[in-house]
Amino acid sequence: MGQAGQEYLAVYRRDFSELQGLQKAEQITYTLQRTDGALCFKAERRTSAQGASCSLRGLDEAFAARLLCYLYENAVAPEQVPDVLWDLCGGVV
Repeated sequence: MGQAGQEYLAVYRRDFSELQGLQKAEQITYTLQRTDGALCFKAERRTSAQGASCSLRGLDEAFAARLLCYLYENAVAPEQVPDVLWDLCGGVV
């Protein structure tokens, strides 16, 4: 799943049901991994190439894992991940 030198610290998958006339079935995968001295948050949709990633340095791994859980539990859209992390972490992003 990861490339050489990259360690996944957490992975969450959020499934959305098809609701006729309201939404299509979808899955969003949220990952946290350590890469080159930084922690990288990623959120990707299964059904499209649309996704987002954001790397943070100097962030505690336990806090980063809680942030990833927050993104998952609140079903944050991939395109909103950088803005949400900025709101929660400020200048660390």
